Amino acid sequence: MPSPTASDRRARWGISAVFFADGAALGGYVAHLPDIQAKLHLTNAELGRTMLFSALGAITTMPLAGPLIHRIGSRALTMVGLLALLLVAPFFVLAPSVPLVCLALYCIGVSNGQADVAMNTHSMSVQDRFPKPILSAIHGWFSLGGFVGGAGAALTAKLGGSPATHMILSSLLLLIPAVYGLTGLLPWDTDKNAEAPKLALPNRRTMFLGLLVVSAFVSEGALWDWSAVFLRKVLHSGAALGAFGFALASAGMALGRLLGDGWIHRLGYRQVLAGSAVLSGAAMLVATHVPNVYVSIAAFTLMGVGVANMVPLLFRAAARQPGISASAGLAAVTTCGYTGFLGGPPLLGYVADRFTLPFALSLLAGLCFVIAFGSRKAMTHLQSGS
Repeated sequence: MPSPTASDRRARWGISAVFFADGAALGGYVAHLPDIQAKLHLTNAELGRTMLFSALGAITTMPLAGPLIHRIGSRALTMVGLLALLLVAPFFVLAPSVPLVCLALYCIGVSNGQADVAMNTHSMSVQDRFPKPILSAIHGWFSLGGFVGGAGAALTAKLGGSPATHMILSSLLLLIPAVYGLTGLLPWDTDKNAEAPKLALPNRRTMFLGLLVVSAFVSEGALWDWSAVFLRKVLHSGAALGAFGFALASAGMALGRLLGDGWIHRLGYRQVLAGSAVLSGAAMLVATHVPNVYVSIAAFTLMGVGVANMVPLLFRAAARQPGISASAGLAAVTTCGYTGFLGGPPLLGYVADRFTLPFALSLLAGLCFVIAFGSRKAMTHLQSGS
């Protein structure tokens, strides 16, 4: 493989900036979920019901991402999805009622769902121009963005600012990395006309990977959506410490992803996936069964390290399936994954109301161990270093 060109390296940093902006936008809004719960006097189940609308927005429109990439390319769809997300994200905290919160979440799901498939497809095209794995590092910028979003929410709370102030300023400031990243991506026709224009629904070939992706996304989604709620409602951490606890979990994810490519190079795909899943499950059990806020924050941070590489590894496996294009494979399993990432946390809200939130979150350990058991089959066609 020829050495990466200057434009290739610019595209790598460009797609990394896009992942950062996307993660920071999402990290900011999920850090304010406890604020919305308190503002609208919602139970865990009612909060879970509102979260479901972001799942509906993503799941009902993500199958269209494959055909859209075919028509306009992954760069254009990434741009549209990311800029739309920055526009609609503040309305989540500005909405004065449950129906308007649900509408804002639906729009967040639509915009981020399209951006997610497009930027992951684009990142695969960037990866093809580099001889060593770089996908985990690229995804690490998403987690670093989540840390910045959560830390921004914590700082705003510490200074006495409102969630609306934080979200509006956040969207404005994130235009800087977003525009920088979008201008540096691969050419506009990248991934265009790469497949027949058809809906990317899961088929028999992708079903097994889809099930593992669901499990991984449920775990990652719960860490995003419920860690701050758990720290504030169960362990009474306060707004600033709760948001900062979520930020540290995102920092753990960023660290795991920035180191992940090196781990994969030394240990192999299957070993990293299995080890990550076991660490995630064990950390969640500690976080939910040791009644100390600082121990829980440390455990959530370790879980962040664990979940960091599960999704990038499974995405890579989906994009490298024989006989199917990268965008079609990614759109199929990402549709499955968003069922977990966005639909799983709302279901946890129902379980939490029926039992307890610690019990609901501890169930995630089982899903992580399922991923560990399925790692050999999932990573079989990647063992050659593809």
